[in-house]
Amino acid sequence: MKIIIVGGGKVGFYLAKTLRDEGHDTVIVEQNKEQCKAVANLLDVTVCSGDGTSQNTLRAAGAENADVVVAVMGKDESNLVCCQTAKKIFNVRKTVAKVNNPNNVVALRSLGIDTVVSATDYIIQYLEREVDLSAIRELIPLNDGEASLLEITLPENYKLAGDTLMDINLPQSCNVVCINRGGKTIIPRGQTKLHSCDVLLVVTLGTGERELRRALRLKD
Repeated sequence: MKIIIVGGGKVGFYLAKTLRDEGHDTVIVEQNKEQCKAVANLLDVTVCSGDGTSQNTLRAAGAENADVVVAVMGKDESNLVCCQTAKKIFNVRKTVAKVNNPNNVVALRSLGIDTVVSATDYIIQYLEREVDLSAIRELIPLNDGEASLLEITLPENYKLAGDTLMDINLPQSCNVVCINRGGKTIIPRGQTKLHSCDVLLVVTLGTGERELRRALRLKD
């Protein structure tokens, strides 16, 4: 698979190294000429010097034959322009953009980027799980991380025991798929009451986990 990585900083460098080691045809695009030299000296990959948002630079890097373009530059707007150019001008099948501001995730997805990766969101979600591993864990990421299937174990002496799902007013970005109660599977409805030690399977969109924690009062 031919992969173009736009951005030759630490993220781009180690991503290129990993992909190259796995046998992929990897190209790095970097605007800083000194950084290009440093990468070329350390990695056995093609390095293209130029502006990653430019059609000419992407063409020189081989975008017409690329399977994936990954934009990991320092500015979210640059990563957006790069991926849009790759998709619209060169018909690249898959585009991936790193975002530094997690508030830009939804916007970039709505503008046609196939996969948007927010390091900040991943770190926050990881820390939240580490704070209370017994309460919530991700079972399966869905649609390239856009959504997740979560397993939530309600604690003993749960504060909201006896409340119905309708009472709790769960966020629109979440859906309780089923509840395991003492080995019995329950398909929940709005009137279903929660009990202490229930195990919930929940599908949630990427940013819905924090809202879900607050609604279930799992993080005070």
